[in-house]
Amino acid sequence: MSALSTAKSSDPNAAPFRRGAHWVASGAAVCTLPLLYVGGSVTTYRVGMAVPDWPTTFGINMFLFDMWEHPFGVRIEHSHRLYGALVGVETLFLAGWLLAFEPRRWMKSLGLLAVALVIVQGVLGGVRVTQNSTLVAAVHACVGQMYFALIVALCVFTGRRWQAAVEPGGDGGGIERLGPVVLALVPTQIALGSWLRHYGTWPALFSHGALAAAVWGSCLFLAFRVLRRKKDWPALAPSVLALAILATLQVALGIGAFVSILPFDGTARFVSFYQAVTRTAHQTSGALLFAAAVVFNLRCVRQFAGGRFFARSDGQPMTFRPVGTTPFEREAVA
Repeated sequence: MSALSTAKSSDPNAAPFRRGAHWVASGAAVCTLPLLYVGGSVTTYRVGMAVPDWPTTFGINMFLFDMWEHPFGVRIEHSHRLYGALVGVETLFLAGWLLAFEPRRWMKSLGLLAVALVIVQGVLGGVRVTQNSTLVAAVHACVGQMYFALIVALCVFTGRRWQAAVEPGGDGGGIERLGPVVLALVPTQIALGSWLRHYGTWPALFSHGALAAAVWGSCLFLAFRVLRRKKDWPALAPSVLALAILATLQVALGIGAFVSILPFDGTARFVSFYQAVTRTAHQTSGALLFAAAVVFNLRCVRQFAGGRFFARSDGQPMTFRPVGTTPFEREAVA
C-alpha cells in the first residue's frame, strides 16, 4: 500500500486515514521513550562527564568508537549519544514523510518543529559536556520530555480517531478547563524534578514533593469527573484512566526514589542497580505522564470543540459522523 493510500469509508465526509504517517509517528515515539531512560541513567549514575569531549568521543568519531573496551560510565554516556543520533534520524524521516505526504500545513509545521527541537536537544547535550554545565544538563532533561510530548501529539494528530469527524460543542462540565491545569502542572513538576536530580537541594525536594501531591490529586479528581460520565465521553476515558494510573505510579516511584537517597545530605554514594532503576523509572514515567496529559487535552479539544480549530487531512471542515459507524472502523487496525 502506498503512502497516500487511505482508509475506505462509506461516508464521503470522513477524513482519509493514512496509516503510513501514523506508523512513522508511532515509531518515533517508541524510539524516544527508551532514549529518555538511557539519558536518565546518565544522571542517576552521575556519568554525564564520563566522555569529556563532543561531538567526538575521546577524539574519535563517535560512530567508530568502541565503547566496550571502556568503563561502565563511558558505555552509558556513549550509548546515550548513539541512541540520540538514532532518534534524530527518525525525526528527520518523520518530518520528511509529513512534508511529502501530509496535506495539512500545520502538520508539516509540527514536523519541522520536531526537527528543530531534536537539533536543539542535541546541541544542549553537547554544550553540557563542553561547558561542564549542570544547568544545561537540567534544561537538556526537560527539553527531552517536551520533545517526547510533541511526538506523542503527532501520533494523535495522525491517528484514526482524530481524523474522524465529530460533533462540535457540548457541555464539558468544567473538564475542558481542568485538563489544561493538569497539563500545566505536569511539566512544571518535571522541571522541579530535574532541579532536584541535578542539584539535590532541600528547596528542590520540598517543591517537588509538594507539587507532586497537587498533580496526583488533580489527576485523580479529573479521572473521577470523566469516568462518572463515561457514557457521554467514551473517547476521554482511556486517556484519563492512563493519567490517573501514571500519576499514582509516579507517586509510588517517587517515594521509592526518595528512600533510596536517604540520608539526604548531598553526599555522593554508590548507586545499586535497583536504586538506579527506581530513580530512572521515576524520571521516565514522568515523560509518560506528560504525554498522557497531552493526549487527554487533545481528546478534549476534539470532544468539546469538534472541528472548529483543526481541519481534516484533506483541508475541509469537519462534519458530524459518529466514530465506529462503518464496517471498516469496527475492524481492528493492525
